[in-house]
Amino acid sequence: MRKLAYAAGGYAAAIFLAHYVLPARLLPYAAGIMALFALPAFLLPRGVRMRVMLAAVSAAVGFGWYFGAAHLRLEPVQAVSNDEQTVTARMTAYPQEYEHSVGITVRLTDPVLPHLTARLYDYAGESAELRPGDEITVRVKLRPATERYGEETDTYLSRGIYFLGTIQEAPEKTGVWPYRVLYFPKTIAYALKTSAARVFPEDAVPFAQALMLGDKQALRAQNLDIPLRDAGIMHTVAVSGMHLTYLLGFVRLLFGRRKLSAALALPLMVVFAVMAGASASILRAAFMAALLLFAPILGRENDPPTSLLTALALLLSCNPFSAGSVALQLSFGSMGGIFLLSGPIYRFLSARFLPPKRKLRKFTRAAVQFILATTATSVGSMAFTVPLSALHFGSVSLVAPLTNLLVLWMLPVCFVGCYLAAAAGLVWPLAGQALAWAVAWPLRYVLGAAELLSRLPGAALSAKNPLVVLWLVFVYVLFAATYRLSERGKYRPVLPVCCCVCTLCAVVLLTAWSTASVPRVTALDVGQGQSIAFLAGNDTVLVDCGGNGAVTNAGDTAAQYLRSVGRSTVDVLVLTHPHEDHTNGVLRLLQQVRVRMLVVPEAADSEIEPLRGILKLAEQKNVEILRLSEDTQLELQHITLAVYARLGRTHEDGCLMLRASVGEFDTLITGDVKTEVEAQLALAYDLSGTELLVAGHHGSRYSTGDTLLDATGAQRAIVSCGYNAYGHPTEETLERLQNHGIEIYRTDQLGSVTVRLN
Repeated sequence: MRKLAYAAGGYAAAIFLAHYVLPARLLPYAAGIMALFALPAFLLPRGVRMRVMLAAVSAAVGFGWYFGAAHLRLEPVQAVSNDEQTVTARMTAYPQEYEHSVGITVRLTDPVLPHLTARLYDYAGESAELRPGDEITVRVKLRPATERYGEETDTYLSRGIYFLGTIQEAPEKTGVWPYRVLYFPKTIAYALKTSAARVFPEDAVPFAQALMLGDKQALRAQNLDIPLRDAGIMHTVAVSGMHLTYLLGFVRLLFGRRKLSAALALPLMVVFAVMAGASASILRAAFMAALLLFAPILGRENDPPTSLLTALALLLSCNPFSAGSVALQLSFGSMGGIFLLSGPIYRFLSARFLPPKRKLRKFTRAAVQFILATTATSVGSMAFTVPLSALHFGSVSLVAPLTNLLVLWMLPVCFVGCYLAAAAGLVWPLAGQALAWAVAWPLRYVLGAAELLSRLPGAALSAKNPLVVLWLVFVYVLFAATYRLSERGKYRPVLPVCCCVCTLCAVVLLTAWSTASVPRVTALDVGQGQSIAFLAGNDTVLVDCGGNGAVTNAGDTAAQYLRSVGRSTVDVLVLTHPHEDHTNGVLRLLQQVRVRMLVVPEAADSEIEPLRGILKLAEQKNVEILRLSEDTQLELQHITLAVYARLGRTHEDGCLMLRASVGEFDTLITGDVKTEVEAQLALAYDLSGTELLVAGHHGSRYSTGDTLLDATGAQRAIVSCGYNAYGHPTEETLERLQNHGIEIYRTDQLGSVTVRLN
C-alpha cells in the first residue's frame, strides 16, 4: 500500500504549496512542470521509478485541482457585493444562539448565485426555530467569506463556507427538502445536546457537550477552554480518533462478536462524524478507521503512513481550501508524530524502566506500562503540534504530558457516560439525571486537574516572546542533531534534556531581567478597542482590556503579551469606562493572570453587563475593587497613576482619565471623553511635559482637540483602533495631530505599539 502513500503525499504537498506558497496564476505552470518531471523518472532505478512518477503526477493533479477550485468557486464568490438581495436557501444545521445574534448555516439554492455554503447572522433572533432541511427565502446582505475584519482570511473557506451574510428581514420558510432524512445525525446530536443540558449539573454541562460533540460554545462562554488549553488537553474536546476509538470500543464491548461489531462500525462512524460536525479531525479518524477495516478485505495490510496520507488527500480533494484549517493541521500533525515517534520512545522507555528481567506484580507492571505508553504518546503527538500551536495560538503547554497522564485514563468513562446519561434523559429524565450526577464527578476531576496544572508557574510559554521561539528551534535542532550523531540503538536523551531545561531557565530569567530593566508602554492590538500596558521594574499596570473587530479576544491578547514579558500579575487594572470595546476581555484576563486591584468609575452602573460580571468575578478572585468619584493618585514602586474621576462624572458611565508616570516619562489617556471634557482637564491640571498621548475615543473627530494638544505638548500619539464602521481614526483627528507636529502610531496598521523608555 506504500504506492498509495506516495501518490497521496504528492497530492497533499501540492495542495499545501498552492495554498500557502504559490500564487494562483502560477499553478497551471506548476502542474505542467510536475507532469513533465514524471517523464525523466523512467531513467531511474525500478524501485524508485514508480514512487517518483506517482508523486509527480499526483502533485500535478493537486496543483490543477486547487487552481480549478479557485476558478470555479472563488471567482463567482468574489463577484458578490454587499448589497441587499432576496435569496433562496436550505438549512444544513441547527441554528446557534450567540450573545447578540443567531447564526445559521445554509446551502444557497438561488439560481443566480453559486450553490455554495453560507453563514448568515440574524441579529433579530427570528431564525432560532428553523431546522436542517427547511427551505427558506431570506432578505440578506451577502459578502465573500474570504475577508474578516478587513483582512484576507481562509478561516471560513477551510470549513467549506464561502459566503457571510447579515439577515435583514425574518426568513420565510417555503418548504422542506425532500431528502431531509439525510440530516438525521444532526437531529440526534441536537437532541443529545439538549438532553445533556437538562440532566447534567450546571457546572458540568459545557464540558459534557464539548466532549460528546465537539461543541465548545458553552465551554468558551464560561472561559473553561483556558485551563484546558494551558494544560495541553484542549484536544479532548476536539472530537477526533480518540473519541471514535471510545465509541467503537464500547460497541465491541456490547456485541463482542467481531463480524457484528465490524458490520456496525462503518455506518456508526458515518453517523458519529456527521453528529460531531464533520470536523477535519473526526473525518481523518473515520477515513483511517475505514481503511483499517477494508485493508483485509482488499487483501492488503494496513499501513499507518498510507492511511494517514490517504485520509489527508481525501479531505483535500473534498475541499482543497481546508489546507488552511488549524484543526486539520493539528490532527494530522498529532497522528504523524504518534506514528513516527511514539513507538521508538515507548521502546526506549520500556528498556529503561521495564526490562524483561525485572520482576513486578501484574498490577504494578500494567500501571508502569500505562504511564510509559501515555508519556510516549503525548511526547510523540506534541512533536509536530507544538510548532503549530506556537504559530496559530501563540502559546506552548509544557505540562501537557503530565496532564495527559492524569486525565486520559478517565476520558473513556466520561465520554461513554455522557452519551449514556444524555440518551437516558431522552427516555426517562430521572434516570438520565441520576446517571449524569455520577458522570459529573469524573468530568469535574478532569477540569480540576486542568485548572490546577494550568496555574503552575511556567505551565504555558508564550510564543510571542522571540526568545521562546529561538528556544523551540534550539530544542528541535539539538534533539535531531544528537539523535543523528548517536550510534544506532544507543541514543541517550539525558544530555539534550538537561540542556533544554537549562536554556529554558535562562530564557525565563533573561526575559524577566530585560522587562524589569527597560520600562515600556505598550498599546496592544485588540482591534477596535483599547488596552494599554505599563511595565517598570516589577510594577505592571493595565489600562482597559477590550476590543471588537479582532479574531482574538482582548483578554487573551493581553494575557499572551504579559506572559511573553514574564509577567503573571497585574498590580492595577484601570477600566476607564465599562463599554465593551474597553472591557470585553477582562473576564478572560482574570482567568489567566492575577490582578491585585481593579479601578472603575463610581458613576458606572454595576448592574449592567459587562461590568456586573467583571465585579462578580473580581470578588471571587479576591481582587481589591476601587470605585472612584474623586481624583486620586495611586503610587506603585516605579509607576505613579494620577486618575482624574471628577471631570468625567458628566460623561456617560463616568469615564476616567489618567496620567501614568514612569520616572520622567508621562502618558495621558483620556478614554472616550469629548473635547469639552478634555478642555476642562487641560484648564484644571498642568499637563505640560506629557511625552505620549493615547488619542481619545480611538481617533474620533469629537476627541483629541486642539486645547488638549496645546496643553500637553506631546511628541507622540498612539491611536488604538481596528476594523470598524465609524471611520476611526477620522481625518480631522489625524490632521490635528499632524498640525501639532505629533508622530502618529496606529495599532490597526502597526499592530501592538511599544515605546521603550531607555
